Amino acid sequence: MKNFSDSLIEGIHASGFKAALVVTGGGSEAVHALLSRSGASRFVLEAQIPYSPEALSDYLGEAPAQSCSEETARCLAVRALEKASHLTPSSSLPVGIACTAALHTNRERKGSDRAFICIRSAEKEIRHMLDLSPGSRMEQEGVVSEMLLGLIAGFVGVER
Repeated sequence: MKNFSDSLIEGIHASGFKAALVVTGGGSEAVHALLSRSGASRFVLEAQIPYSPEALSDYLGEAPAQSCSEETARCLAVRALEKASHLTPSSSLPVGIACTAALHTNRERKGSDRAFICIRSAEKEIRHMLDLSPGSRMEQEGVVSEMLLGLIAGFVGVER
């Protein structure tokens, strides 16, 4: 498991944003990093990992055309923002954070190893696609989680 900077995580926690996070296929180390430091509740409202196709469909309210795609990441972020907005007082800054990834696997899969991240607030949205180099699932998880945390930090105004 990757060791993420305490100052980066603390900055995210102290940003004033309140987040609903959803990750599927990859990005779980980022969730772990956010939750394993004191003060996580200042930032994290909820974290969900709808891993199976059935759970992903349930979270979205319908089956996505493709589990790992830019469109699915955007739909996940929209749903996460809805949840964050519902869970926060009007004075808060809700944000929906989503990551969907296709990491190294031991089964046949269509497409390359990749990840899509979408972070959305009422005012802005960022999307990022990451092509993953061949490597172990653990290595790829670390790369995706590092990118996810870096994008979160940038979105909420934390210097890296």
